[in-house]
Amino acid sequence: MRKPGGPGTQDECASTTEVVAAIESLSAEQYYRLKRFAQWRMRGIGRAALGRNYDSLLAQAVVSTLEGSESETKGRKWARNRVPFVEHLFGAMRSISTHWKDAYERRGMEAELLDCEAATEDETGNVSRPSDLAIDPTADPLRSYMGREALEALDNHFSGDEDALLVIEARKEGMSVARMVADLGLTEKRVNAATQRIRYFLRRIL
Repeated sequence: MRKPGGPGTQDECASTTEVVAAIESLSAEQYYRLKRFAQWRMRGIGRAALGRNYDSLLAQAVVSTLEGSESETKGRKWARNRVPFVEHLFGAMRSISTHWKDAYERRGMEAELLDCEAATEDETGNVSRPSDLAIDPTADPLRSYMGREALEALDNHFSGDEDALLVIEARKEGMSVARMVADLGLTEKRVNAATQRIRYFLRRIL
């Protein structure tokens, strides 16, 4: 399957067999990074999660990629000769979670109604709603300070920079350089280099 990739070029989109092989070849470190990125994205959309968790987001990214490998018009295409599989999944999760948040905001009160309808009650009368599992995005100091437009600009600019994406999400969590090195499998040199790229870009846009 091929898809136009720009003037005079073509990006070869992966087949289902190639997507399955890429999934099966993910290392433990790569899976951990995908899991952490999915967790951060779900925290970022707050109440718009509507009970979905990071597993839902990662699974949706994979399912959509498989669907894209089988259909010309549906799902997400992986340009395997241009984008590493992990980076493709980062982009898919970023796009899907943004879509969930935008859809929630468009629905407004309807979303709140659906949340109430999805509420459950246990034997002791305690009520649990999907939104109880979500974290209010206003609690994110980086998001409040930089604003949504700046965050979207960062996501778009660094869409192919795995280290920068991880550092951006880690900064939202308030992680120190030492913790990034310990938790994300990055070296201090890579964290600092990504931080410099991010700061340089922010100076240009802010």
